[in-house]
Amino acid sequence: MLLTALKLKLAALVAVAGIDTADMPGASKEFTEILTSLEADQKKVQSSPGTSDVDVNKSFNDAVAKIRELAQKEDKDAIYALAHWGVLSGANINEVAALFRKAADKGQILAKSELAQVLMQAGAQNPEAVKEAIKLIMEAEKADNKVARRMLAQLHLQGVTEGEKGTVVVEKSAAKAKELLEKGSKAGDGEASLGLAQLYSAGVDGVTADPQKSLGNLILAGTQGSAVALSTYGARLLNGDPDTKESPKLVKKDVAAALKLFNESAEKGLAAANRILGQIYENGVGTDGADVKQDVTKAFEYYTKAANGKDPQALFRLGNAFESGIIKDPKGKRDDKDNILIQPNPKSALDLYRLAAQNNLAEAFYNVGVYYETGTVVDKDPAKAFAFLMKASTAGIAQAMNRLAGLYANGTGVTQDVVAAKGWYERAAEMNYAPAQIALGIIYEQGAGVRQSRSVAAGHYTDAAQQGVALAMLRLANLYAVGTVPGTPEFPRAWAYAKQADELAVKSGNKADIDVTANVLKQLEAKMSDADKSEAKKIFEKLPKPQGAAAAAAPEPAATKGGDAKKKK
Repeated sequence: MLLTALKLKLAALVAVAGIDTADMPGASKEFTEILTSLEADQKKVQSSPGTSDVDVNKSFNDAVAKIRELAQKEDKDAIYALAHWGVLSGANINEVAALFRKAADKGQILAKSELAQVLMQAGAQNPEAVKEAIKLIMEAEKADNKVARRMLAQLHLQGVTEGEKGTVVVEKSAAKAKELLEKGSKAGDGEASLGLAQLYSAGVDGVTADPQKSLGNLILAGTQGSAVALSTYGARLLNGDPDTKESPKLVKKDVAAALKLFNESAEKGLAAANRILGQIYENGVGTDGADVKQDVTKAFEYYTKAANGKDPQALFRLGNAFESGIIKDPKGKRDDKDNILIQPNPKSALDLYRLAAQNNLAEAFYNVGVYYETGTVVDKDPAKAFAFLMKASTAGIAQAMNRLAGLYANGTGVTQDVVAAKGWYERAAEMNYAPAQIALGIIYEQGAGVRQSRSVAAGHYTDAAQQGVALAMLRLANLYAVGTVPGTPEFPRAWAYAKQADELAVKSGNKADIDVTANVLKQLEAKMSDADKSEAKKIFEKLPKPQGAAAAAAPEPAATKGGDAKKKK
């Protein structure tokens, strides 16, 4: 019954692959063949994005159906795979936990560590779940599971107690955490070596800070395949350590050495190294690219190699490229056929985003969710949109939180829940995401599901206005024209914000925006005395200068990796 119920959820979603048979000793022939077939289909899309005739969604759903049949035959790895994909696709967490537990009871070690992660989310609300999680982590670590080993090290760094008397469940001991990480490092776990590097970098009670040991472990972690370590050390080589009194300058700038490091790592098959080389050549290194000249064509050759190695960030960057198109020479004409490297292709973009999502990249979950929400190259599907946006939101993507809040507010793809909507808007607003700040302002201004408060609304609008969002400035102008206290309009303050919005509109050169702001100013000035106008100019001069110059409509950007401002149209 449980497998049947989960079938409906998984069949309706593009779940995440993220399964590696190398971590599954003794995996059945049938299980391996299903994943091998899926891998072959995905490679066709990854190696030739935009030209492959493979339907990524169908290919994956077919694999899920076959894995489900195998799970019903009590194959422990198939049961684990369903649970793993269920977590990443937002399936019912209780059903997922039951599947993990079933696989773990059959001896599936990965299921133990991942079930532990699910149980740990219960936190202080369920001490028994935490105790079970710790037991599973310890069992998985004894079975040589590297993820469990790192989790146990983290628990020792934090320490775990329970009850009013603070009974020790896991001893707080940096020394024991260090011992576990060293064990993992000796076994070739790059993430354990990275943990040691971080431990020696920060220094904690029981482990003295040692920049030299930190660097040594960072370099080792990179050679062991840690993408974070490789990129961190490479960045230090590209830029050199800062010259400060607080820390020694151990790494001097050496672009040639950085490129050699990345190329050698790429030749060894580390996908992240190819992706980093792509980033280097896409942007250039040094003043005006003096150290490494910008070469967009070479950059996307590296991105494609990284995508073939299933690097999720490379898949995502290729998705961005196929969504907007890429030209060879940024200074050349966009409509010159000889200057076009990648033609816009929304279908290929979605396929690549799906592949990145199948490798658990939060930004990709967001973009796939937007495709389903807007019906771009797929039928609109609010339920799928909700599931993907929820996954991206829980991973900390502010844009996703904002859109998820909108779905809750309107009851789109989920039961209408204004309390949940407000909560997600607040989380996004706390991350300084302007559209969510404006949405919260509207909620409080209108009293939609909350006690009406124009002063609270003004605070949220101000947060967005300080980021250069003209729409927030106009909302403030309208709010002060009415008055934060009903019947007491503040025309000078209203004019000051309208003027700020008008300056942004003029700077942007958008005639429609200019007409709107000019009309607002005209209407306000008609209600103002000479004294009001004089006061308005004083207030305008004292207003904090916006940090940016966002468009009046504050468009919703697509999720990005590494701070790139890729916009979803």
